[in-house]
Amino acid sequence: MSEKLEQYKERVAGARENGGLSEDVQTLLSDMLEELAELSRSNKALRKVILKNGQGSAMSTRLRDALYE
Repeated sequence: MSEKLEQYKERVAGARENGGLSEDVQTLLSDMLEELAELSRSNKALRKVILKNGQGSAMSTRLRDALYE
């Protein structure tokens, strides 16, 4: 995702240089890119937590229930 984010930043910077964006649009795009970066970071952290939690309970529910019977 970081590669895609960098591409977006480059495209926005290119549009700014060409003068094709109003001040409001530049602010909006900047805010959106910051939010996208934060969501990407949060998504990565959540994936790590899910993977970490998933490793502890490798036994399936059916198998666990069968063993406890």
